[in-house]
Amino acid sequence: MWVLTIILLITTTLLGGIFFAMFHWAVKDGQFEDAEEAKYVIFREDDDHLPRTVHGGKE
Repeated sequence: MWVLTIILLITTTLLGGIFFAMFHWAVKDGQFEDAEEAKYVIFREDDDHLPRTVHGGKE
């Protein structure tokens, strides 16, 4: 019974450490700098996502 408790404590501690490290990495990488920007991305007109059209067999 106590072996299972120790295994669960070790597992949850490792998972918590992994998720904290991932969160810390995301904060340092700048993922959370401008949370309001995400809702305005849809209104931008970027030509990068548009397919290239072929005119007269030439690009």
